[in-house]
Amino acid sequence: MKDLLEKLDWIFAGHKKGQKDGDQVRGKEKAKKKKRKTPYQEHPFKGRLVGGGGSSAEEMEESVEQIAEQLRKELAEYGAAGTAISGGDDDSREQVAAYRRDVQAQNAEKDAQEDSIENQIKSLKGQMLAIKRQPQPIPVPGDPRSIMQIASINKDKKTQLTQIANQIRQLEQQKSQYSE
Repeated sequence: MKDLLEKLDWIFAGHKKGQKDGDQVRGKEKAKKKKRKTPYQEHPFKGRLVGGGGSSAEEMEESVEQIAEQLRKELAEYGAAGTAISGGDDDSREQVAAYRRDVQAQNAEKDAQEDSIENQIKSLKGQMLAIKRQPQPIPVPGDPRSIMQIASINKDKKTQLTQIANQIRQLEQQKSQYSE
């Protein structure tokens, strides 16, 4: 593919025949090659190259300062009241600060409640695990009474596990409400 493109001798957008990438010049004047006398001589079109490679640091600093000054003027004139960039009065700034403090306090309370719910869920899961790990009594062969006892123990375990699972579901629903 590369060979095909080289054979076609296409001129891509922005490139003129015989022109290198760094030699694109602003304006209508053509970039002519000049032989450099010293190896580190400045580019013949310094200051007019595309990409602004020839601007001096002082010119850049001045333009940044001009833009910043223009922005300050616009913000003073058009800035939204009560924001950090406004020219609003101190009362509105105090109101905004109070509002932000209230929002932070509400968020902290939400986080604390969510953490509390998570801890309750962990505790309930620990209880479930303890119930599941309880040793299983071995029934006496041929004794219906021991079989009945084991059946009632298993039934009680199952009841406890379903109750705990229901509690966990309720807590997870509460937690999802705080997460929204």
